[in-house]
Amino acid sequence: MVADTSYLAEADALHAAAVRAAAKYGPSSQAVVFLRYEELIRLWHAHLGAGPVPGLRDRLDRTAEDIRTAYARELTVRHDHPTRVVGADPLVIEFDRAVFQERYAVAARTASRETWHVRSAELPADFATGAPHMFVIDDEGRLLVWRRRFSFRELIFGRAKSQVDGVPVAHPMLVPDRLRVRTAGEIVLIGAPRVHAVVANTKSGHFRPPPSTGAVVREACTELFGVPAQRVHVFTVGGLTDQQYAGSTHRLVKATS
Repeated sequence: MVADTSYLAEADALHAAAVRAAAKYGPSSQAVVFLRYEELIRLWHAHLGAGPVPGLRDRLDRTAEDIRTAYARELTVRHDHPTRVVGADPLVIEFDRAVFQERYAVAARTASRETWHVRSAELPADFATGAPHMFVIDDEGRLLVWRRRFSFRELIFGRAKSQVDGVPVAHPMLVPDRLRVRTAGEIVLIGAPRVHAVVANTKSGHFRPPPSTGAVVREACTELFGVPAQRVHVFTVGGLTDQQYAGSTHRLVKATS
């Protein structure tokens, strides 16, 4: 088999556009990240139907590294954020209950109905592979994925404009009972009926998980989807260690039930 030439052609066009955008806006601009992300997805679709295509694996790795570098430059520090760290091993982040009730609780029931609790590699019949979805890994280690697909433009340039029951979408809606996660972000599953590759990030403006939680995503995806680790790209936001994260943006407190 050979890689799908249409996917490769699309990837080439996206790569060229990213080069132009980097020259105009800078290598870590949202436009560049958006284009690189789209390019990476096209390359994985090409890889899905490919045999030994010269250079494809190297190109996948280079594209992923470009995205990883851009994500690492994003800032995570914010002192007034309504979250706190309530567990250290594993790290568990809790969103403020009062803020959730005020802003998001009214849409929680709808969000819960649209959430897929991933228990096996079997994909729901109506799940849109190759498209981005919001996800969390909750404090009990469950991978929860919102079935609603988003466009990359929504995710990169303003998911908050998307609404459920008149409420801007938000990761805490996926864990309304305890409001606790080990990590959260956005995920793309490539391939069906079996997942061939995963592209994910820990970009959650509400939970703000630290970089180390990328390993939590990788472990969950390799276990649940049976995907080799080298086919799971996880991009983490910011360069803070967990110690810097706890000291500068959150309070590390004793876990409570």
